[in-house]
Amino acid sequence: MEDRLTPWNVLGSTITYEDRWLKVRSDRCQNAHGLVIEPYHVLEYSNWVNVLAITSDGQVVLVREYRHGAGQILVGLPGGTTETGDAKPLEAIQRELLEETGYGGGQFFEVGHSYANPANQNNIIWSFLAIDVQQTHEQSLDETEDIEVVLQDLAEFNQQTWQGTYDLQAMHLATIGLATQFILTSRLPQLQPLRSKLLLQYDSAPHSSDENNESRISTSERGEAGT
Repeated sequence: MEDRLTPWNVLGSTITYEDRWLKVRSDRCQNAHGLVIEPYHVLEYSNWVNVLAITSDGQVVLVREYRHGAGQILVGLPGGTTETGDAKPLEAIQRELLEETGYGGGQFFEVGHSYANPANQNNIIWSFLAIDVQQTHEQSLDETEDIEVVLQDLAEFNQQTWQGTYDLQAMHLATIGLATQFILTSRLPQLQPLRSKLLLQYDSAPHSSDENNESRISTSERGEAGT
């Protein structure tokens, strides 16, 4: 089948804002139908990395910090941006994990990547799983960072994540999902203890899940009855 979709033609491009964090590119575009679209703003960021990092005893290494965009103190995964000197995203996430939490070592797996927001951002998010990490250093934070390290059992964290207990970033949810799928489907022997932990959680989860579904249905029915 012939693909009828084609990329826009960029007629002109101007950098309208730039600092050390981001660049705003304002394009003048023309689509396949001849329609000129301007300005179309694209946010140019460095690529991002984050990791589901797990200790040898099955504890997830989390960070708790103030996120000014949301105006809230939130729990999330360690992560950050790639830098010019990084040969690979792996180097970036190993550095960010060590700086933000003091945890390092272990074994890292790249479990996937995705666009942050392909509508108007150009950067890619690289997702990692790290196992058998351990605290090897003190935190090394930037002057604007104030991060509390939180440890939580993997099965408990996974359950609470998908129950909506945490207000997580969407890109963190993607990494958790990719890492969990990697653990469950991989035959690597070093992942067997984590796989067993997650499967045990899933085996016991349907009862509480059914109760939650019944609660949602009952609430929905009450709402419909009141309309």
